[in-house]
Amino acid sequence: MQALVVIVLLAFIGGSAADTPANCTYEDLLGTWVFSVYNVGQDRTINCSSSAGEPVKTVTVDLQKLYVSVDDLGHTGFFTLIYNQGFEVVINDYKWFGFFKQGSKVTSYCDQTLPGWVHDVLGNNWGCFTGKKVQPIPPRIDNNYLFGFERELLMKLPYTNNMEFVDQINSVQKSWKATTYSLHKTLTIQEMLRRSGGHASRIPRRVRPVTVSADSKMAANLPEHWDWRDVNGVSYVSPVRNQELMV
Repeated sequence: MQALVVIVLLAFIGGSAADTPANCTYEDLLGTWVFSVYNVGQDRTINCSSSAGEPVKTVTVDLQKLYVSVDDLGHTGFFTLIYNQGFEVVINDYKWFGFFKQGSKVTSYCDQTLPGWVHDVLGNNWGCFTGKKVQPIPPRIDNNYLFGFERELLMKLPYTNNMEFVDQINSVQKSWKATTYSLHKTLTIQEMLRRSGGHASRIPRRVRPVTVSADSKMAANLPEHWDWRDVNGVSYVSPVRNQELMV
């Protein structure tokens, strides 16, 4: 029981030192964006991961449904959402790629990008840019995320049997008896999780009965046996006739 309490508490603890990937959707991406470009005229070795520089120009791009992109000069292109972490826009012979901005405590800023890369479709004339959506989106915070270090500490805690839960099971049914096992006292939460199948395991759902169709209901009213020679004592079968050829 103590281990379960720790799990709940850690679920609401703040972040660790490392940032985590953003979690943004296709709907978040749609709309008008302003790309601020800097460090232009570089090659593919350019490092855009550092802080943004002084913009030398801006490009306004409208990302519409059906993955259509339109810039402020009327050029059309397309865009692609890359999982939930970033996007690529191809328009006017240039490719733009950026990750959504992210912060500590698993905060997603889906209306901004981290410094990203831009270059022409031939792979030349590289530069950096940052993107910002014209219509702001409130930051999204995931309070239910367990960070790696905190989760590792949690998984090393000793497993504790929940006797109250065992007693509740036995109080509502008599077909079988729930109990505890001394072996479990020697295991950690991580070891018990592995014994249950790991994180990817799922509790199977009980099979539900198939809905009875109208045809099945009609068939249920049919007799088990049927003979036209005896229908309530009457035979509807004519006598057998000899069909031999008459010469």
